[in-house]
Amino acid sequence: MQITVVAIMCHALGTISQPVCREEIVIKDDMPMQTCFLSQAALAEWKQHSIFRGEQWTVGGIKCVPGDYAPKDRA
Repeated sequence: MQITVVAIMCHALGTISQPVCREEIVIKDDMPMQTCFLSQAALAEWKQHSIFRGEQWTVGGIKCVPGDYAPKDRA
């Protein structure tokens, strides 16, 4: 089954009390749902090589969505 792994990436801005978050697709692949739930190590590696690699970006959550998924503008 195709699973879309979605990371919710959050950025804390100095003058705003709440972080700004957005959804980013990490991978779309055929995998069991359990593999997606255990994908923290792969997510950490993806973060190191993405535009979200800085310390100001944090992972606010992970979603495992069956099938194709289009990210929302704001999480």
